[in-house]
Amino acid sequence: MKRFFAAIAGLSLAAMAIAQTTFLTIGTGGVTGVYYPVGGATARIVNEAGVGLRLTVESTAGSVFNISAIRDGQLDLALAQSDVTFQAFNGQAAFDGNPFEGLRPLMGLHAEPMHLVCLDGSGVNEFADIAGKRVSLGAPGSGVLFTVQAMLAAKGLSEADVSAEYLRPAEAPDFLRDGRIDCFFYTVGIGGAAIRDIMATTDAKLVPLADPEFAALIEELPYYAFATVPAGTYGARQPDPVTLFGVKALFVGSTAMPDDQAYAIVKAVLDNLAAFQAIHPALANLTAEDFLSGLGAPMHPGAERAYREAGLLQ
Repeated sequence: MKRFFAAIAGLSLAAMAIAQTTFLTIGTGGVTGVYYPVGGATARIVNEAGVGLRLTVESTAGSVFNISAIRDGQLDLALAQSDVTFQAFNGQAAFDGNPFEGLRPLMGLHAEPMHLVCLDGSGVNEFADIAGKRVSLGAPGSGVLFTVQAMLAAKGLSEADVSAEYLRPAEAPDFLRDGRIDCFFYTVGIGGAAIRDIMATTDAKLVPLADPEFAALIEELPYYAFATVPAGTYGARQPDPVTLFGVKALFVGSTAMPDDQAYAIVKAVLDNLAAFQAIHPALANLTAEDFLSGLGAPMHPGAERAYREAGLLQ
């Protein structure tokens, strides 16, 4: 009988623990990108921190979808590009006339440069060479497409100047491998698995994106930046460093999230920073500046508290 009551007591305590746990969902991106493993690792770190939160991860269409889903209450947290975050907060581009003023970043993360991957025989050696080529510009409504559109405009080009395809990130490498396109654009953290795979299995190359017009774009829109891919990151087909252009990844939520939840998430990551950095090469060299810069919208006050306690904010 004592064992029976002990078992009942144990079940009651477990039920109470479940009842006191808040479940949150993180929107990420395609499973071959960096967002998915970063979201999964963040969930694991927070879940193991014992702070009363249980995070789960969903693979999604990416930045624009994620931010829209947070506003609609379908997601609690998400990974998103810095430019899309800025556009959403200010009611621009896909969010034209419909600003999401409650959007709040929790963490700035890794550089997320645009990769332009082309077949060796495509004749594309710099950005302008894509004119007249079969090129995937990114899925409709994606952060990839918005960045490519800005790059095209900076170079005096438009989507009409290429034979455009609008493929999802998971589709584009297979189209290149099969010769159905000449190039594809892909926004991903340095060392992304999809780029590593296509460079290892196809006669492909990574095209530099260090054009002066892109430097002018960075001056105009500071959520953009150059990033250098170290030599050999993508194997023998990339023997030299390559300068790319693009955005950074952010971990975002909204004012609907209580301050104590945002605080607990950020603190758990800061307390386990070495484990977080070991998730993926793109996160290996994160600095305090990365967490705090290029956010595109006001930081969540709960996150601010965690950074102040860690001595990263005054």
